[in-house]
Amino acid sequence: MIIEATITAIRQGTPTVKVFTFATVPPMDFKAGQWLDLYVDVAGNSEVGGYSMTSSPLVRDSVELAIKWSDANPVTRHLHEQARVGDQVNLDGGQGECFYEAGMASSLVLIAGGIGITPIMSIIRYAREATPAVPVTLLYSAPSAEEHLYRDELEGFMAGGMALRCEFLVTRDGPLPAGTVRGRVDEAHLREVTGDPEAMYFVCGPPGMIDEVPGTLVRLGVAESLVRYERWW
Repeated sequence: MIIEATITAIRQGTPTVKVFTFATVPPMDFKAGQWLDLYVDVAGNSEVGGYSMTSSPLVRDSVELAIKWSDANPVTRHLHEQARVGDQVNLDGGQGECFYEAGMASSLVLIAGGIGITPIMSIIRYAREATPAVPVTLLYSAPSAEEHLYRDELEGFMAGGMALRCEFLVTRDGPLPAGTVRGRVDEAHLREVTGDPEAMYFVCGPPGMIDEVPGTLVRLGVAESLVRYERWW
């Protein structure tokens, strides 16, 4: 169902990502990990862009999106360059079969690359409230440490007692802050997180990650039915 939404906040999340908060009337129903279509008028034409929600579905009066700059999509370009607080858009949400709900798994292993953190963040925020006893492991790679979106919040969750373990990886040369390692999510990293035979795995990232990680997990003994991912390119 398409609903009207109003931008209530815009902030710079990383050098390349802006975070948008939308008030939604009526509330938008979706599951953690799903995505939406966002419709906006651009130069007199109705354009659409698809984005994963980063907010928890338990937040009923608003939806958050984190959108990475791209010149290829007119909606993304409009949101980064022209959108202002108070602007109205239309949202059609709750799409996709890659989602998490309470009761689905004894533990979660979440693997994110770059802007692929967006649906993963929705899952973490939801799990923190809906399934606090379910352990969550996050492997999160980005080109540079400054592109680790939501890192402060994730570290706050860990410090606050959430059953969350994060490993932050940087794939390019540059400064390496404390608590960060250089490299990509490889077989050695995945081998370390495959201890629970009933864990559910969610993978979201660039094409190379989607081409490699799910198959590696299955080769390491994870049941294919427990590995979830979507190709969004």
